[in-house]
Amino acid sequence: MASPYLNLSTEQWLNKTKEIVEIHPLKLDVIRDIAISSWGILWMTKIGEGDTALRLDEIELPATVVGYFFEKLFAKELESRYPTIWRGGRSKDEKDIVCSSNPSFSIEMKTSGQLGTKIFGNRSYNQKATDEALVSKVEKSGYYITVNFHGRILTLLRFGWIDAADWKPQKSATGQAASLPNEVYRYKLIEIAGDYRLSAPIGLLEGIGRKTADGFAGEGVTTIYDLLNYEGNNKRIQNLRDSVKTQF
Repeated sequence: MASPYLNLSTEQWLNKTKEIVEIHPLKLDVIRDIAISSWGILWMTKIGEGDTALRLDEIELPATVVGYFFEKLFAKELESRYPTIWRGGRSKDEKDIVCSSNPSFSIEMKTSGQLGTKIFGNRSYNQKATDEALVSKVEKSGYYITVNFHGRILTLLRFGWIDAADWKPQKSATGQAASLPNEVYRYKLIEIAGDYRLSAPIGLLEGIGRKTADGFAGEGVTTIYDLLNYEGNNKRIQNLRDSVKTQF
C-alpha cells in the first residue's frame, strides 16, 4: 500500500494527516462514542453463570487481554450500528476493523495499558513481506485507532495513519517489541478530545514522575480533572494547571 506521506517532509505530515482523516468515513466523534460505550460494557462483562459468575472488574486481567476484548467489543458495536459498512476482522489476513464498502479504509487497532501515551507493536511490523510466511500477513501500513488505558480508566484515543516503516524494532536481537518515534505521535495521529480524558491519572502528563504525583496527591490532585479544578496555593500545581488547560 502506497504511503500518503511519500515524498513529504516531516513538516508536511500533519496537514496530510488531517486530510486523510477528513476523507475517512469513520469520524472522530463516532470513534469516541463507540469507544466509551465499549469500554463501559467491557467492565460489566461476566464470565460464567449464576452465583459463580465473575465480572471482569473483579479479577486482575493482563492489559493484553483487556485490549483484545475491547477491540472485539468496539468492532462489534461499530458493525451493529453500520452493518453495511463495517465489520470486525475474521482472519489474520484482515485488518482488525474491515470497511466492507472500501477496504482501503480498513483499520488496525493498537492498545496499551502502560501509564503513558505510547503504543507498541511487534518487531515484525517493520519487516517487508519477503517470504511466504510474511506475505500472508495483514498489511501493517494504513489507518490506525490507538487506545491508551490505565487500569480501568480509558486515557487517550487517537486516529490516523502509521506506515510499517514507522515501527522501530528493539535494538536487541532477542527483543520482540517495536516502538514509534515522537514525530509519528505528533504529526500522524490525531488526539480525540473528550471528557473521558479527565479521569486519567496525573502521572500521564509529561514530566510528572511518581514522586511529583505523590506530592500532588497530598494536595488532592490525582487526576486531570483534579488538576484543572485546583484552587489551592501550590505554585507548581497552578503553573501546570495553566499550561495544560488548552490540551483538555
